[in-house]
Amino acid sequence: MGYTLIDKDTVTSSTANVDYTIDGTYDEIFFTVTGFKSTVDSRNLGFQFITASEGGYDLPIQSAAWKQHAYAHGSSTGIAYESAWDSDISDKDDTATQFARMCQGGDTSESHSAASGELTLYRPQDTTHYKFYLSVAHSHDAASTAAQELAQLFRTAGYVKDTDAIIGIRFVSCDYSGDQDGNINYGEFAMYGLS
Repeated sequence: MGYTLIDKDTVTSSTANVDYTIDGTYDEIFFTVTGFKSTVDSRNLGFQFITASEGGYDLPIQSAAWKQHAYAHGSSTGIAYESAWDSDISDKDDTATQFARMCQGGDTSESHSAASGELTLYRPQDTTHYKFYLSVAHSHDAASTAAQELAQLFRTAGYVKDTDAIIGIRFVSCDYSGDQDGNINYGEFAMYGLS
């Protein structure tokens, strides 16, 4: 059995967030993001979840992240543990919503600078266990000179530290520390379900 398309959105101008409702029908929810660009240079695509018992997108999340990178012309390559993204978003009652990061969006002035990826959320309807997710995303960060162009592959994994069923997800543009910053300027977002 394959994935079933549930919803799809295309952002073509400045939008604060992209939200999806998760109704508990599927055991696995698969999100795709194609061509994400922020309104602010080098901003990240962030995400956060909501449950029926919460008033906002502010659940506690534990995550880890690492990336591979390569600059144009081989000036630098490497694999790095992304310690700033190794987050313990622990206080769901905090006044500032923190977003887990999926990838970096690149330079706003370059048409070929953007990010694409996928995020899988497992058993969002479960009311006994924490909910786990995995994401893989690629970004191309263009700059003023060819030597500064950068390709990056991000991998993140984590779990939502709440046993309530997840009923929604929000995608935003955020800074390196997970605070919402800028808007989503472009991106194709889709949500699929797998029973």
